[in-house]
Amino acid sequence: MTTPATTPTSTPAPPPAKLSRRALITWIALIVMAFGVLGAWRWWDRAQDGEFRADPHLCGLVTPETIHRLVPEAYGGREDTASCTWAAPREKGKYRANVHLFASRLDVELAEKDMREQRAGGEAGWEKGTREDLVGLGDEAFLRFRPPTPGKNITAQVVFRRSNMVISLAYARSDDDRQAARAGAVDAAREAAALLSRP
Repeated sequence: MTTPATTPTSTPAPPPAKLSRRALITWIALIVMAFGVLGAWRWWDRAQDGEFRADPHLCGLVTPETIHRLVPEAYGGREDTASCTWAAPREKGKYRANVHLFASRLDVELAEKDMREQRAGGEAGWEKGTREDLVGLGDEAFLRFRPPTPGKNITAQVVFRRSNMVISLAYARSDDDRQAARAGAVDAAREAAALLSRP
């Protein structure tokens, strides 16, 4: 006599354990903390980027009136990705007057480092003994000269920083009038700083 085969009876799985109230509160607290840390990091990262998120219209940082006063023969500005140049016509010769504005948009820390390096005189061709700090122009500013040499004009350059933007504005004259070069470069740089400040 055969006995019927017995099939093993499966025991039902126990219901999943409910999270205790304390564990649930801990999980919620951890999630809130993670979002808080992420938000704080994003805020800090944006703050490090600085005030300027996009490059300004560079040829619009010096008014046509100022350019006409400094370089009467200039006609409009020639802009590329990082600079704008206003120059006298080529037929004026190699000592023709010009204004050249160059902008670097970095983060704040790199902009400060760039200013320190430029102030230290790392670039060849600029006088080291006549560098002059300027107040009231951006967050920090200085002026330096490139003396007239064969093939080069007397040039005064103002370098200033506003948050994460570093602007270099050079004014080269067709003569060797150092004081006029200084005055023109400072005037144009102050105008650029004012126009850069506008929203």
